[in-house]
Amino acid sequence: MFSNKRYLWKLGAALALIAVMGVSAARRGDSINPMLWRCIAEPARWNDTRLWIPLARIVSLQEASYEIAAGDPEVRLRVEGRAPGAAGDWITLAGTFRAEGPRLDAERSRVLPPRFRLRWLTEAVSVAVLLAVLVNFARHFLFRPKLLQFEKGD
Repeated sequence: MFSNKRYLWKLGAALALIAVMGVSAARRGDSINPMLWRCIAEPARWNDTRLWIPLARIVSLQEASYEIAAGDPEVRLRVEGRAPGAAGDWITLAGTFRAEGPRLDAERSRVLPPRFRLRWLTEAVSVAVLLAVLVNFARHFLFRPKLLQFEKGD
C-alpha cells in the first residue's frame, strides 16, 4: 500500500478523494449557513433558517429596524431590532431569516472594531512566516543524492 508501485494511481485517487470531500463540504455548508443572496432569491425555501452574517454594513436606520448591505453580490436586507451602531458601521450579526418581507430577526449583533480591516495584513504575515519555515526545512532536510556520492581512487 505504501510502496511506489502504481504511484500515479494512488496520487490520482487521493486527489479525487480530496476534491469529492471539498464538494461535499461546500454543499453541506450551504445548507447549514446559506449565502444571503440565496435567501433573498428564494425566500420561501429559506424561511425560518438561522443565518450568521460575518460582515455587513449598516445602510439606513429606522425606529425599530435597520437595513444592511452584505454579500458578494451585494444585497440589502431589513433587520428587525435595534441597530448596534450608526449608519455606515460594519457589523456581524446572527438571526432568523423570515420570508415575508424578506427580513431578518436579529438575535445577536455587534459592531466590528476598526482594526478588523487589517486582517489581510495578519494573514499576509502568516503566509510569509510559513514560506520562510518551508524554505528553511527544504534547505536543511531535502534529500540531495549528489552529496552522498564519493569519488573513486582517493
